[in-house]
Amino acid sequence: MDLSIKTYGIIAQGVVVKNGIEVFSSKEPIRNFLTTLYRHLDITYPKFFKMDHLSKLGFLSAELLNVQVDDTNRSDTAVFIWNKSASLDTDENYQTTIAETNYFPSPSVFVYTLPNIVIGEICIRHKIFGENTFFVTEKFDINAMVLFVNQTFQDTDLKQAIVGWVECYKDNYEAILFYVTRNQIDANKFNIETINKLLKWKN
Repeated sequence: MDLSIKTYGIIAQGVVVKNGIEVFSSKEPIRNFLTTLYRHLDITYPKFFKMDHLSKLGFLSAELLNVQVDDTNRSDTAVFIWNKSASLDTDENYQTTIAETNYFPSPSVFVYTLPNIVIGEICIRHKIFGENTFFVTEKFDINAMVLFVNQTFQDTDLKQAIVGWVECYKDNYEAILFYVTRNQIDANKFNIETINKLLKWKN
């Protein structure tokens, strides 16, 4: 079975790349950068401003993909994301709200103390009802990702998926998302060689 990369988007340290072309850049700190990018993409989604940094990063990365979900079958689209730090950035933020010296728990922060919330935000935005899984691994393992995605497509009736890496801890952040479909004509193949080639700009 052949899988294809219909579109892909990368957001890393102030640089935004869509299908290999840099479309935006800024040297602002992450908090300001994500908001500036949101406005640059001309998105109207008020809930964005309530999200933590990890969810904002994943949300904006998914916006770069131009995902199209079939209204008649929203369960044939999946979301599979990996990262290294899970939700540690938000966990530490929440920890400060329950410290003995400054005890004031924040429900709005607490809701983001699970890494898979970023998947939830993407699914809500695009009305995706299909499979979703969040993996925490030491590094972005392209081989493992390709193997898992191929096997999942083979074992299910999935037609498309958002897959990739969304890592965010303090001022270090990187999102690499692929919009993967079955047998897309005139598209890059979803395999290790192609992905390494597409990410060559990082080296």
